This record gives sequence, C-alpha cells and structure tokens, in this order.
Amino acid sequence: MKHILYSLLVFLFSIQISVGQVESRQLSDYADVSVLTIGTGPMLHELFGHTAIRVSDPSQGIDRVYNFGMFDFATPNFGLRFIKGDMLYFADYTTMRNFIANYVYDNRSVYEQKLALTSDQKNKVWKSLNESLEEENKYYVYKFINQNCTTKVVDIVNADSGTAVTVDIPENQYTYREVLNSYLGDSYLLKLGINMILGSAIDQKNAKQFLPDKYMKGLDVTIIKGKPIVKEKLTIFAADQSKKGVAAWWDSYLVFSLLCLGLAFLAYKFRQVRSILLIVVGVFGVFFLFVNFYSLHEEVQYNTILLLCNPLLLLFPFIKHKAVWKKRIRLFLLISLTLYVVLNITSEKLVITLPIYLLTLWLLIIDRISVNKK
Repeated sequence: MKHILYSLLVFLFSIQISVGQVESRQLSDYADVSVLTIGTGPMLHELFGHTAIRVSDPSQGIDRVYNFGMFDFATPNFGLRFIKGDMLYFADYTTMRNFIANYVYDNRSVYEQKLALTSDQKNKVWKSLNESLEEENKYYVYKFINQNCTTKVVDIVNADSGTAVTVDIPENQYTYREVLNSYLGDSYLLKLGINMILGSAIDQKNAKQFLPDKYMKGLDVTIIKGKPIVKEKLTIFAADQSKKGVAAWWDSYLVFSLLCLGLAFLAYKFRQVRSILLIVVGVFGVFFLFVNFYSLHEEVQYNTILLLCNPLLLLFPFIKHKAVWKKRIRLFLLISLTLYVVLNITSEKLVITLPIYLLTLWLLIIDRISVNKK
C-alpha cells in the first residue's frame, strides 16, 4: 500500500501543465544544460536505462527535466500497437526534484553531465526542448534503435551544439545484439525470448548512440573546439547494488538445457510427447511469422528464427507416417535447420537458442527412426 501511495503522489506531482506556446524567456548566463542518465531497472521497459535533459537557471527559478520516454498504458490496444510499431511516445517535463525522487525510490542510479555550451547554444537547446512540447511535435513513433528517449536527446544536442557525439567507443565494436545481451543479466529466459523475437538487422555493428549509458560514455570522450563537451560529471544518486534482484536458480542456460534433454528422452519413449513438442515449436513459429509481417519494427524483420521454429512443424504430427509429403516436409525442415546454423554461425543467437535447436533436430530424427522401425 505504501508503494502504491508513493507512486501515486510522485505521478501527481510530476504532472505539468503542457506548454501552450513556445517558452519566450531566454536563459541567463548562469544557466546549465545537462544530460541525465538513469541506470537500469527490473521491469521490461527499464532494462536499458533512460536518458533525459535538464535545464537549470537558478536566477529565473528554472529547473526542468525534459523527458522523451513518456507513454500511456491506457492507450487502446497498447500491446498490439507496441508489437506493430506504431505506438506513440511523447515528450513532457517535470521538476528535477520530482524526477529524481522516482528513481531514488526505485533504486536506480542517476548521473548528470553538465555540457560546456555557449549561451547561444544553451538557448538553442532550450528553444528546441520547448518546441518539442507543442502538440504537433510532442508525439513520435517509438523505434527501439532509431527513435527512442536517447536518440531524441542525441538529435537535439548534436543539432544545437554543432558537434556529433563520438560513436567510436569500445562498446561500438560489438553488434547491436551483443550490446543488448550485455544488459539482460542472468535471466536466460528473458535473453532467450528477446533474441528469438529480434531479427538479423541487430547482428550489424553498433553504429548509433541509442542506449543511455553508451551515450553517456560517448559524451565523456566528445570534444568540441578542442575541449570536452562535458565540463562536469556528477553522480546524483548511486543505486544500492545489494538490493538488486538476481535471477531465480531455474532461470539459467544449464537448467533449460537439462529440461530440453529430459524432454528429448520423453519424446524418444512416447510418440505423444514428440507430437506435443513439435506442435508447441510450430505454434511459436506461427507467432513469429505473425510478428514478422505485422510489425513495423525493423528490428524484428528478416528473422531467421522462422527456420528453427518453422510453422510447418505444427502440421507435421498430423501427417501420416508413410505419406510422401511427410518425407518432403521432413527434408525441408532439416534443410531449414541447417540454414539456421549457417546464417547465425557468427551470432550469439545460435548459442542462446542451441537447446531448442538440438531438441527440434532430435524430434525430426527420432520421428524418422520410428518410421523405419515400422
């Protein structure tokens, strides 16, 4: 109950009256523009952190945090719209005090990087931020890599400072998939689900500042006219790592692999188990096929998981053993599994999905063996 009341109070105090017109005031020489980086949290939408911009001008009583990561859970068909990729996020602002209170309560670290900008550059940022709150500008279609709370901040800072943030940092030598997996911690099932639903596009080298802490590191090494763009870096709040949750013992690669091994044994002994497993994998294939065609997210397109979780597996148990079509479909499925390995040989996706791959391959092999026995 305390948690609910606290969250409600934070929400109520965070609500601001939307700016009906562009803020007419100019920032004084005492103003600061900062990038705020928020650490990760346990919820799905908190896994990769958060980015916001703070504008502080004590002489005018201004201390705002502009947030581009707002969305409304009450949006009709929220889940389907998020999957489709036409979910609207929006910009808003709150006070620094209210912004920080929420993350302190959630035990998420908050870092501030004060930018070494001229008065003219600060006012350009200030103008851009307030223009982003206008009704025709505040809403945008969320894209996981190309348009999110971090990329919106990157675009404003780059445009109004006249300097592109450095992307040549060590983390950018990895693929998008490798970078994303580094955030998923010890939860194997979460890592499995995310890697299965994301397509081949994220196996490219990471070339964008789309994640909060990677952007923070990029700012740290960015130079503007011979000087660092970050003039001061502060830790506003450091999360207590001892309070961070850990994955359950059963949520691991080893336990899942042992489970698949047990299912493989049962499938060998009982034809009904084999049929059920093939149907389950096929159902997942239908789901991924739906997502691949329904979603506008580039990150889920061209997904090789359809070669592993092939929708044809759903029909396979219902075809008579000696039917010619069953032999042809089995051959097609085996070729698909081979292609899956070839296309993902350099991707972490292959290792992460290996238990499912081996189980599916085994199901097809023992089905062939059972036909020969008959």
